[in-house]
Amino acid sequence: MADPLRILQLVQKPQRRGAEMFAAQLSATLRTTGEAVVRTVYLYPNGEPGALRLVDGDVLIGGREAHPTERLVGANPWVLRRLATAIDDFAPDIVQANGSRTLKYGALASVVRRRVSVVYRNIGDPSQWIVDRRRRFFYSKVVLPRLGGIVSVSETTLRGVRALYAKPIPTACIPRAIDVEAFRPTQSRAQVRVALGVDPSVPVVLYVGSLTHEKRPDRLARTFAAIRAKVPETELWVVGSGPLAGDLATQLAGSGNEGNGRLLGVREDIANLMGAADLLLLTSDTEGTPGVVLEAGAASLAVVATRVGGVGDCVADGRTGILVDREDEAGLARAAVALLRDPFARKQMGIEAQYLVADRFALATITQDYLRFYRTVLGGVEPTRAATGTRR
Repeated sequence: MADPLRILQLVQKPQRRGAEMFAAQLSATLRTTGEAVVRTVYLYPNGEPGALRLVDGDVLIGGREAHPTERLVGANPWVLRRLATAIDDFAPDIVQANGSRTLKYGALASVVRRRVSVVYRNIGDPSQWIVDRRRRFFYSKVVLPRLGGIVSVSETTLRGVRALYAKPIPTACIPRAIDVEAFRPTQSRAQVRVALGVDPSVPVVLYVGSLTHEKRPDRLARTFAAIRAKVPETELWVVGSGPLAGDLATQLAGSGNEGNGRLLGVREDIANLMGAADLLLLTSDTEGTPGVVLEAGAASLAVVATRVGGVGDCVADGRTGILVDREDEAGLARAAVALLRDPFARKQMGIEAQYLVADRFALATITQDYLRFYRTVLGGVEPTRAATGTRR
């Protein structure tokens, strides 16, 4: 039997957000296959409530996101040295950079540790964050040439990377996935609503995600105001945190919706909340394959979302949810109102969504796709066992 692959998952910080959650779920499933040994390295601590739990062997480097060198130089040399040490210690066959700043740190680490094969997991369109010539030069000429392979969550996001860096390296489109069996509520709809003091008959719109510019919480607030103009008793539950949380609270209050809009912060009981809500609303300007949409499908919850990124890959428009152009806020509100007024349509969409997720986005299947891609990046041969450092 071949030796298991050694995979180092490089993650920005142990927060409960899309890329980080998927890296944790993929790592856990990889370990169960017997085909991989996995260690996770986090660049920064999580300063928010609800941090992901570190497992035995995980490394928290402890960098500072706001350190001046991050902005002036592009990377903190101290963080890079600590990462190089973690690589030497574990001697991975693959380093998987899971979005955000992990991309540049993984690539720069491969300069000083040349045996490392770096796989970049791309979840969004780079044009959304590579917005000036200096940054474009840095990523297209310094960072991306160091990669051994790129995994994108959709064809749309993969095209975005290829537009920036077209040289031939292994690429694959592997969608986000979910462990459907593990995503099960522990409380009934009635129990969740009683705990939150919400009547069983009140329509509830749920938002789950970070409160950042690309997620457009301002659009969420305006859309909710338009929904309440038609269905006044509707409540909005907002799950997540971010720099725009205060702005969202102010907008809800300013539109007279403060009492009907609840900012619940970071929660671990997403399955419970989805089971108690009536639909999921997604208002983003950009997305990869949003895990929250897959979770909604697993929970049989209909979705109203902007038609951006890979959302169309996991929402069958008119069958498992409704997609609307991102600038059409009136259309978002109309779609949500129509579903809130039609419980039969919501239920049918939820059932179809559950089938879709189970069929196309099962974590066990996706994990095997990753293992095959890792071996492709390594040249289709079993990894060598002569490596620097000590394996633990």
